[in-house]
Amino acid sequence: MKTFFERLLQTFDYESAGQFLSSLAPSSKYKLTIASTAISLFFPFIDRVFGLDVYAFGGLVLVFIAELTSGLIAANIRKETFSSMKLSRFTFKVAYYLILIAVPYVMSVSFRDHGRTAAATVFDWLHLFLLAQIILENIVSILENVAVISGKDKTHWIAKIQTKINELLK
Repeated sequence: MKTFFERLLQTFDYESAGQFLSSLAPSSKYKLTIASTAISLFFPFIDRVFGLDVYAFGGLVLVFIAELTSGLIAANIRKETFSSMKLSRFTFKVAYYLILIAVPYVMSVSFRDHGRTAAATVFDWLHLFLLAQIILENIVSILENVAVISGKDKTHWIAKIQTKINELLK
């Protein structure tokens, strides 16, 4: 039986079973198997806990990274020193935001699974509202940082958006 398997592998240009297994999981060649497995396990968790697919969650993470990066650059321009306290505040804020996104979604799923559609609808709405609000708040923060980075007053871009909105509402 062993020779049959070895001959079969050779017909596909594999010299050993190890080489064949390595072709099935090429991350093992680079010692990335644990990392790739962890990522694969994390993706369904994101959907189940936050109600977002991987791309939407990735977008949310990009917004957080953009806020952090623009904030660090703006702080440098304002000649503020970097401190672990400010980074801790940012980390706390992101954790808080993620909790605010996750809890209404998980409650909505739970109520829906138990046939309580009215409560599920309320938590669905709350989930979407908080998600939109968190993203908008981060965009406002990014716009403030971009204004500082470009040498303008912190409120420059927000004031322009407010003016456009007011013109549309007239």
